[in-house]
Amino acid sequence: MRFGPNLAGDWEKGAEKEWLLTNGLGDYAGGTIAGTNTRRYHGLLIASPPTGGGRNLFVSKVQEELTVEGKTYYLAANELADGYRQNGNIHLVEFILEPIPTFVYRLEDIYLIKELFMVHGEATTLIRYKLEANRPCSLRIYPLVNDRSHHSVNNSPSWPFDKKIEKTCVHVNSPDGPTVTLEATTGVFQEMYAWFHNMCYPHEKERGEEHLEHHFIPGFWEMEFESGGEFALSASLHGPRVEQYNQLYEKEINRRKEFTARVRTQKPLCRELARAGDKFIVKKNGETGIIAGYPWFDEWGRDTFISLPGLLLVTGMYEEARQVLAKYARYEQNGLMPNFIPDDGGEPQYNTVDASLWYIQAVKSYLDYTGDMSFIKKEIYPILKKIIQSYRVGTDYGIVMDADGLITAGEKGVQLTWMDAKVGEWVVTPRHGKAVEINALWYNALYFMTLLAGCIGDQDARKLYGELALRVQEKFPTTFWCVRHDYLADVVFRGERDERLRPNQIFALSLPYRLLSTRQEKQVLNAVGRHLYTPFGLRTLAPYETDYRPGYFGDRLSRDGAYHQGTAWAWLIGPYVSAYRRVHNYSRPSRKVATRMLSPFFHHLFDFGLASIAEIYDGEHPHTPRGCPYQAWSVAELLRVYVQEVLEKRPKPQWVCETNIQS
Repeated sequence: MRFGPNLAGDWEKGAEKEWLLTNGLGDYAGGTIAGTNTRRYHGLLIASPPTGGGRNLFVSKVQEELTVEGKTYYLAANELADGYRQNGNIHLVEFILEPIPTFVYRLEDIYLIKELFMVHGEATTLIRYKLEANRPCSLRIYPLVNDRSHHSVNNSPSWPFDKKIEKTCVHVNSPDGPTVTLEATTGVFQEMYAWFHNMCYPHEKERGEEHLEHHFIPGFWEMEFESGGEFALSASLHGPRVEQYNQLYEKEINRRKEFTARVRTQKPLCRELARAGDKFIVKKNGETGIIAGYPWFDEWGRDTFISLPGLLLVTGMYEEARQVLAKYARYEQNGLMPNFIPDDGGEPQYNTVDASLWYIQAVKSYLDYTGDMSFIKKEIYPILKKIIQSYRVGTDYGIVMDADGLITAGEKGVQLTWMDAKVGEWVVTPRHGKAVEINALWYNALYFMTLLAGCIGDQDARKLYGELALRVQEKFPTTFWCVRHDYLADVVFRGERDERLRPNQIFALSLPYRLLSTRQEKQVLNAVGRHLYTPFGLRTLAPYETDYRPGYFGDRLSRDGAYHQGTAWAWLIGPYVSAYRRVHNYSRPSRKVATRMLSPFFHHLFDFGLASIAEIYDGEHPHTPRGCPYQAWSVAELLRVYVQEVLEKRPKPQWVCETNIQS
């Protein structure tokens, strides 16, 4: 993936395309192809301290000045508070994304190539430079250092940083913060005590967030070259690392190749999605986890379980999938799985009704791919029984099975479903009562548990789950079906139906066990396809509804008000494509249509978060990507349906005879 001077060298265009590096711990580095930081989340080293805690920005960027025969070229690209721009990006002639982000600057007849990568498993970013020149020149490089949460900005230019200089190395630390070691393979580090004032982050300004920041400059490296050469810089929380930069580079490239090879296909979209998925898989304390999205999300339970099949199972990472299931089994509380696990070590939050049900679906997918009944029976099955029992008799947040067998949930001021936008005390889409996708998941959980209990030999549980599943199967259509619309209601609360057209009903078609007649499935698919389908996912509300919002932009109140009121979500393309293929009996024409549905995302790989899939898109043309540029379940669901529905490589479960529970 390459971009020339018309994009990389253009401020407006280049600033809209972002790159991202990760290290398998949840740490990251990121910026734009123009070299400017447009978010408070952009930087060269954003990591959790070795002692623990949330992710902090430690190194914002390094800025170069090249002098040739008395003329100095400034390569810094920054926007300041008054709108002034340092436009070093005009010297960019190329940006290359793979195998690592590479900036190519041309200064007269001299080329400066700057390559970036992170060391897997540690908080270290390395920068490799190649100077191609046939005459003497000198280079100065200034590091911009900080120590603050990646969710905030530093607006105090008098923060007392300490530093210690050793030849080409400088150690910088803030009060109570870890030491950041900055080192070069050549040159001399010249001491300064200066600040870069009022760096402006345009994306944050547009979002109504804090957008001005000050960075500490401890000094600069000064280097002299007779005719070019190669050198490197390192920024690390683990001491000096720069001497091994070439070995570390080769190790990272080989690791990426091995990961991509897990998806055994040469299909370009499939391989790109596999590479994209690598960014979200982390290992902390020896256990695998899934980051919901970069740059600002942590580990979210719901996102993890939805992403697990696409990121870990279709890629053959069965041991990692097993670790995820085992880890979350220990987090179970009153039958609930965590909504999210904070990266700062705080207590998990449990305000979710669907995470536990998605967990059961993830367990089924794991069994389908591995047949690992021993692990499920010993470690997971007791947790699954506890989830079912808690939902039957009632648990936190008003989650309980009603007399008709359906799940009702909700309490004032709490958001429980995936449509979880909340501003202050305003829950935008509360969806209290019986939500359609929750009960589709509940039925699938009961059906699966009936089969699993039978396979394990737990006959009393098999009988109970089978009876409950039959009750839900009977009540679901009569409760949710809207005769005047020919589709499913979104929520039923105290007998009143919310009949606004939303995408949540698609799960009644895409989940493994069916609840509707063939005619009803076709009618639901037609309604969703006509009014909610876009090239980049499903709208969260039909355009003709009163509360419909066509775009996601503005301050936090405006954005969250549109989050689930018309905004299109990429991850929903997964269940939609699965439903489409099943309703059309997996015909050859439906496979061709599925391929067409996924093709727009290949082009999207060149926009916004490069080589990845965004979280959301405006509901109306041109469907501008918004929200989180790198979203796990967007990538995972695309990869899953590409493998399962386009390549038709579906698992063939060997763990149980898939018979109807009525027989």
